[in-house]
Amino acid sequence: MHYLRLTIAFSTGILLLTSCNAGDRGFADNSSQALTNDSTQLATASSQDASALGNFVAARRLAWEAAVMVQRPPHPVETWQTARVKWRQAMSRLDAIPQGTSVSAQAKEKMAVYQLNYAAINDRLTTETTAVEQFKAAQTLAWQAAVTVQKPPHSLKIWQRASSKWQAAIASLEAIPPTTAIASQSQAKLINYRSNYSAINQRLQTENQALLTLKQFSETAARLRSVPDNLYQANLPPQQIGVAYEDYTRLVQGLQQSFRQLATQPDARNHPTYPVLLAAIEDHQVVIKLWKAYREFKAANTQWLYDDVFDQLVPVSLTDAAMLEQKYGLKTYSGGTKVSLRYSAWAIWQKNSQQLQQAQQKLLSLNAR
Repeated sequence: MHYLRLTIAFSTGILLLTSCNAGDRGFADNSSQALTNDSTQLATASSQDASALGNFVAARRLAWEAAVMVQRPPHPVETWQTARVKWRQAMSRLDAIPQGTSVSAQAKEKMAVYQLNYAAINDRLTTETTAVEQFKAAQTLAWQAAVTVQKPPHSLKIWQRASSKWQAAIASLEAIPPTTAIASQSQAKLINYRSNYSAINQRLQTENQALLTLKQFSETAARLRSVPDNLYQANLPPQQIGVAYEDYTRLVQGLQQSFRQLATQPDARNHPTYPVLLAAIEDHQVVIKLWKAYREFKAANTQWLYDDVFDQLVPVSLTDAAMLEQKYGLKTYSGGTKVSLRYSAWAIWQKNSQQLQQAQQKLLSLNAR
């Protein structure tokens, strides 16, 4: 379609210049001499011929004005509209010339040329009008896209809606032919719109990554939260936590890797799930720290720990004990110097699961808007 419009635009210029330079060479090269000749003819003509010649002269003048008006395009819509009116008036003048007058044959020839020019002007006016409408439509879509994502956070579908509107706005501007008067404005807008579209798509990527990461964390949390029930149902030895240390550390490493990948996404730190996921990582690191301390303490005190198979008490500093009691509600032993690895891990996993469930509920409420 673009190539077709360009062809029409250039054809219009050729028709108009042909009309003026070939058929109306007197106006193009020496309009004052042409007017003098017309005045002489009018003075010597009969009444009917004088009227016909007057209309012919007026038609040529209007055609000349219309042709000159649209030289060196592009022009705004108003200019093409005015030129079209002049061509229509010129044809009306020619149409008023009766058959059999001294200029009727010339009027018939001019009419054929003027009709072509009028059609070409119509085509160009349609192109210009359509371009203006596309520009206005693009502005409206851009405004809607900007308003849509004000005051985040938003759900994924909101960001997708804004992305679609920016994409539609860009498509409207790209459809504007480069030969139109508004093309320069549309190109300037395109730079801005493409930048905004890119930013929105980056945010979409962040949203998708956040949802995937939250899903992974939530599934892991649900699995760990069910460990105590599974342990009792299976009648496993009481010293077992319900998951092997090596399996648990690999599980946490996988979560850390996903979290690091999310952190590299644009504006990820401002995403509502980010602090929840960060807290979850910290919770798992606390469990691993306690578990490492227990393993080291057990290796150094094998005989003493022989009877400590159930509680699996871990020595901790008073500072750590106070933090664990305050943050997770853990019970301390031996004057606040020890905590149970077994029950500490379970309590931390349960708290972690609850926080992730709350984060999921918040995202569900955003999607419901």
